[in-house]
Amino acid sequence: MSESRGMRQQAFHTVLHLIDPSWTGDPASYYEDRRLLVRRLHYSARVMPLSFLIAACSLSIIVAFMPVETGWFRWTWMALILATNVVLTVFWLTRLKTREPAWEITGLFVMAVQVLVWGALLAWAAVVLFPLLEAAEELTLTAILLGGIVVGIIPVVMFRGLTTVWILFVGGGLAWGFWTEPGSERWVLLGLLGLYLVSLQCGTLVLANVFERRLRAELNAEDQRDLVELLLNDLEDGAQDWLWETDDKGIAVAVSHRFAESLGLPAAEISGRAMSEILKGVGADRTATGRIALDTLVERLDNGDAFRDIELDVWIGGRPRRWSMSGHRRSDSLSDGGWRGVGSDITRVHQQREYIRELAEVDSLTGLQNRYTFTARLSKMIADGDDVWLAMLDLDNFKSINDRWGHRVGDNVLVDVAARLNAVLRLTEICARLGGDEFAVAFSGIDDEQEVKERFQSIVDAIDVPFDLAGNSIRVRGSLGYGSLPNDAANLDDLVVVADLALYHAKVSGRNQIRRFDSTLRERATGRARALLDLRMAVQNGEFELAYQPQVSAATGAVVGFEALLRWNHPVSGVVSPADFISVAEETGLMVPIGAEVLRTASALATTWPDHVRIAVNVSQVQLRSVGYVESVREVLRETGLAAERLEIEVTESLVIDDSDREVLLRIAELGVAIAMDDFGTGYSSVASLSLLPVDRLKIDRAFVSQLDADPAESRTAVFRAIVDIAESMGLETVAEGVETDRQRAVVTECGCRVVQGYLEGRPMPAADVDAFIESRRNYRLPSAAE
Repeated sequence: MSESRGMRQQAFHTVLHLIDPSWTGDPASYYEDRRLLVRRLHYSARVMPLSFLIAACSLSIIVAFMPVETGWFRWTWMALILATNVVLTVFWLTRLKTREPAWEITGLFVMAVQVLVWGALLAWAAVVLFPLLEAAEELTLTAILLGGIVVGIIPVVMFRGLTTVWILFVGGGLAWGFWTEPGSERWVLLGLLGLYLVSLQCGTLVLANVFERRLRAELNAEDQRDLVELLLNDLEDGAQDWLWETDDKGIAVAVSHRFAESLGLPAAEISGRAMSEILKGVGADRTATGRIALDTLVERLDNGDAFRDIELDVWIGGRPRRWSMSGHRRSDSLSDGGWRGVGSDITRVHQQREYIRELAEVDSLTGLQNRYTFTARLSKMIADGDDVWLAMLDLDNFKSINDRWGHRVGDNVLVDVAARLNAVLRLTEICARLGGDEFAVAFSGIDDEQEVKERFQSIVDAIDVPFDLAGNSIRVRGSLGYGSLPNDAANLDDLVVVADLALYHAKVSGRNQIRRFDSTLRERATGRARALLDLRMAVQNGEFELAYQPQVSAATGAVVGFEALLRWNHPVSGVVSPADFISVAEETGLMVPIGAEVLRTASALATTWPDHVRIAVNVSQVQLRSVGYVESVREVLRETGLAAERLEIEVTESLVIDDSDREVLLRIAELGVAIAMDDFGTGYSSVASLSLLPVDRLKIDRAFVSQLDADPAESRTAVFRAIVDIAESMGLETVAEGVETDRQRAVVTECGCRVVQGYLEGRPMPAADVDAFIESRRNYRLPSAAE
């Protein structure tokens, strides 16, 4: 079907271009141009039968009474003229009365045939008759044919190609007739004929353009009228407005049907009642705000003041609705006063407006105030002049709840926390959820600081009660920091900073704490900000270096690996300990790019070592939870060419307590990379949790090793031996950290520990010294007990 339509369109373009050379055939304007063509054809169909009928009758009479002998030509020519005229007239009149689809192609074809046939017949008459006629009769025939050209142009004036063919055919016949004239007269006649035909052709093109512009304007006007009518119909069908009108006494007159529909009453019951009575009848004075709005409207009516958009709460059929009323004095000459106005049912608009206001002022999850509303109310509280206390509250380990139980349970926890806060707050206290699991509480009017602390303690205690959600008992605790204005801050912004600093102090102090702001917290924050700035510069300037501490076999003393240790060579402060900057780097996210560079540098260096020597790299929780960490490890192995089994990722024992962390470690282990648990014995891990992790080695914390020198050492040795035995039973290799004396080395070796790391075996060294150290240990001999 689509192929048939495409062929029809192609034929349409071809035919129309032949008839009208200005036709472009642009597919984008196909349907618009086709509408214009149909309009042109309707014009031609109305004009053509009458025009050609007049021409046929006139020409037939002239030819019939020609005073010359024309033989068979006379009657043949007349028969063709009359027959074609009858057939074509019937065709055009029929098309005007029917709506045959896609008839324009047929119409174009018939019109072209008609122009060609009649043009040929007129030209034939001129060619045959001119040699037979006298001068006076030639003049008559010439006038008739010239007039016939004009008459024939009128129906097809908008089809430039057809008018050109018509002028050429008939004009060509006349030119042949003039050529038969003797002497120089023929040239004069031919010249005059040529000027006439050229002028006629130019005039025809001008008329064609004028007609076409007019038809296009008509089509555009029709489109505009259709559009306006459509919009008006839609407005009438979906409108919520109605007109109301009263006389000078406020009595309703000319009640519109829409007003009656809105009231749910017949128009007869409304007409003749006062407007104020009508509105009271639908409960406009039921509420306090409604009475105020209605009183305002009645007052405007009594005073003769125009009013606009007075909103009323009414009840229609027992359902609340919101109306908007506007009105002005009638000023037409036929009235003696009174009012005329419009009412609108804006219930949906009002509901949407209230919903938007609620979104702007209330937290959608908990129903508490949001940050914007809380800040506005806090500003007003400060403006009242009393001492203001502001606390920031943050839930401890809330992320682990989301990770373990899902965000739906986490949202339920937030809702319950908000309910508990509302339950313990006084009417003069304000509370908001600022975002995530962070809340804010503020109040004024309390001068006793001990009472302030008790108020905040009651808030924390209300949260520290297990939640029963989805059949699970979940305990959530919170950290709270607070400060006051004007004691700790001079303005609102500073007060927020003060409370945030106190909250941060509460969290780093061990969580589930309440901390008041003091001046040292600002100094610490300033120091951390300065450290952060220095850290950013260090990343840009490449101030970080790696040192490598050897790990040796407890049995042979041979090097089995190195641990890469990060050092910051500060241009002013010198070497900065990791303990002084790692926490800042983790909090700000800088640990991710720093850790990536450490992994890449250490892995590249390890490729230059013997194949049995591995490299261990520490990873923080921030890195482990960053997007794409596993892929970054895979990419480093690919770039450096380091065998996966020679890379070891070290994680601290307290780090991997969440399922998401375990999932990342499992994916790293799938790459063939070894996992080592660092500082074992100081965190939260248990033997059961170890069985769930893809751990290859346990690094026993130096706190256990340093006690092996003390006397008596039996109990301490027993603890160390128990750790080694547990690890061995689980198939894990053990590494003793912090070995600094020969006795410590002897004890850990006796207990079965396989690898030793510490100052006794080697201090952290620069990359340039690693090869020499490995070579020095190639033929290393462990000292004997006697030595």
